Amino acid sequence: GLFHPGDDTQEVAFRYAVEKINADRTVLPRSKLSAQVEKINPLDSFHASKRVCHLLRTGVAAIFGPQSAHTASHIQSICDTMEIPHLETRWDYRLRRESCLVNLYPHPSMLSKAFVDIVRAWGWKSFTIIYETNEGLVRLQELLKAHGPNELPITVRQLSDSGDYRPLLKQIKNSAESHIVLDCSTDKIYEVLKQAQQIGMMSDYHSYLITSLDLHMVHLDEFKYGGTNITSFRLVDPEKPIVQDTIDTWIYGETKSGRKVPFGKMTNISVIRTETALMYDAVHLFAKALHDLDTSQQIDIQPLSCDASDTWPHGYSLINYMKIVEIRGLTDVIKFDHQGFRTDFVLDIVELSPLGLRKAGTWNSTQGVNFTKTYGEQQMEIVENLKNKTLVVTTI
Repeated sequence: GLFHPGDDTQEVAFRYAVEKINADRTVLPRSKLSAQVEKINPLDSFHASKRVCHLLRTGVAAIFGPQSAHTASHIQSICDTMEIPHLETRWDYRLRRESCLVNLYPHPSMLSKAFVDIVRAWGWKSFTIIYETNEGLVRLQELLKAHGPNELPITVRQLSDSGDYRPLLKQIKNSAESHIVLDCSTDKIYEVLKQAQQIGMMSDYHSYLITSLDLHMVHLDEFKYGGTNITSFRLVDPEKPIVQDTIDTWIYGETKSGRKVPFGKMTNISVIRTETALMYDAVHLFAKALHDLDTSQQIDIQPLSCDASDTWPHGYSLINYMKIVEIRGLTDVIKFDHQGFRTDFVLDIVELSPLGLRKAGTWNSTQGVNFTKTYGEQQMEIVENLKNKTLVVTTI
């Protein structure tokens, strides 16, 4: 496993997944997985390549990570050359088909489709997109394409690097736009919403669609009672027993060993980032594929040199097994299409209510958006919203 300094939750998920598999004698009964953790600089691809070549000389069956795009592409090319399975859990739009890569992150085009479907379900005629990096535009390209030339115009604005987003937000406020799609890193969501609140853009009339799958990691208590519609998707349901049990095991293990617990806490529920849950699932997917392959042929790990032309003979078989295996993990059902991409997945639609984030429906690639709120619940919300409010009605 290749991790960057600060990737503590990823590393914990990696280690505990290996321990769980080794403790389960129904998976790989004749073998034992050995987790090797390497810390690498997210910007130093040369050093990362050296570390990988050193690992290959000792003999490895798969490489997991890293999260940084700078280093991941170099490691990807080494794994392709040596035919070593490479498992990733990051958002990556440059996915290649013919490679030794298996990426558990939902396919970018499918995520884009989810944004299009929900905006259509709401019937938004116009909206403003606020994005942070160019990757954000790639994430939202389907939304831009789906908006026809005869429809009302949409506005696209980029967040400044200064940290003061108020001038930009004021311009949006003056344009009288009330529908906003926000694409920024999870760490910045709170600050953007806070500054929007300061200039009066968090009213009953405003709706925000947040593209991050990790909105549950953001402290939203200050916005719960404002009546603003804040909606997002999530891949991991923190309230599911399998998720809670797994995190409790990690927290117990880390506390017992005297290490700092790198997990977030929301009310009485421990929460994890999507990519952390995907790392845990990636190890399980690898183990299941290895188990299935091991029943049909004898697998041995051999040392490889980056300078030689030898490749690992079992690499492609293992990759192909991973693409046809289907398992249920922290991110629900994990399976791949015939191109090796994760396209068949279910997302929860979550929205902010006075009780915190709650599930309002689901989205999947075949049926699109399905809101699960009953008519009665919707009426109750309207009544709650209008309580103690004075409405001024004017006729001219």
